[in-house]
Amino acid sequence: MKAAEFNNISMIGRMAYGILCVESFLLNKYPDDDWTPLASLMWEATSSYWDTWDWKYIEIIPEFLFEKETFEESSFEYLSKEDYNLFSALLKGKDENVNTLLMKLHELQEVYCYTSIPGKGKEASQLIVDMCAILSQENIPLPDVSLVSFSSFSERDGWGEQFDGTKLSQVLTH
Repeated sequence: MKAAEFNNISMIGRMAYGILCVESFLLNKYPDDDWTPLASLMWEATSSYWDTWDWKYIEIIPEFLFEKETFEESSFEYLSKEDYNLFSALLKGKDENVNTLLMKLHELQEVYCYTSIPGKGKEASQLIVDMCAILSQENIPLPDVSLVSFSSFSERDGWGEQFDGTKLSQVLTH
């Protein structure tokens, strides 16, 4: 996978592709787990403003979710105790690649936060390439880029139009 393959795909399209990568990884490595809650939260990124989406999303990334021993010791702003228990049970004991892939989606949100996208957004494309490398190392097939090619970089100064990404989901459509 080369970064240039995403030159004509919007940032929202790139986010959708990154989510497809996460889903592929999880479904291949941990097929017996119910990834519906995580997929539902991730796909909100394609139909909402990223900063408000990320406020909720970042709290379930294992690095932050498991920073403290208990919910009460943590200082979550958006994560309820019920969701804490749900995501803790779902993500506990998963390999470091799960944390890395979930963190890459946060980094994708953050890379051009509150600014314009320089050129074709090569930093964002590189984050996707990094995610693809993890899948390739695990011999997990990469999602088809054409699934997100409808979301054009020419829309909204590279950001693209919001859309219902759940229709692309490998988790939510099964």
